[in-house]
Amino acid sequence: MAQRVLDPEYLEAYRQQLVDRLNFVTEKCELLRSGNQLGVEPGFGLLDSSQESRRQYTDTHEVLWDNLQKLRVDLYGAIVTINESLGVHTDAEELNIAEVSSFEQ
Repeated sequence: MAQRVLDPEYLEAYRQQLVDRLNFVTEKCELLRSGNQLGVEPGFGLLDSSQESRRQYTDTHEVLWDNLQKLRVDLYGAIVTINESLGVHTDAEELNIAEVSSFEQ
């Protein structure tokens, strides 16, 4: 039976990829915040069909926001798990503080 070996360099490289993805998703979340570029509802007009379009837009925006938040949690969890595997608890704490402070607004 083959012995499994933990490759810290690979885990560190993979962790960095996850951190980069988390940062990317976080940047996109900022765009979706109310009042930002993607957080402003477009003008749909006054026609009856515009009310349905407005509802669909709102529902889609909410689903997108929720899915991005779930993705952020998943990426963060994977980073913490890798940090624990490597015994790098200080990085996890710094990332935790940064994440909490970025969404306390």
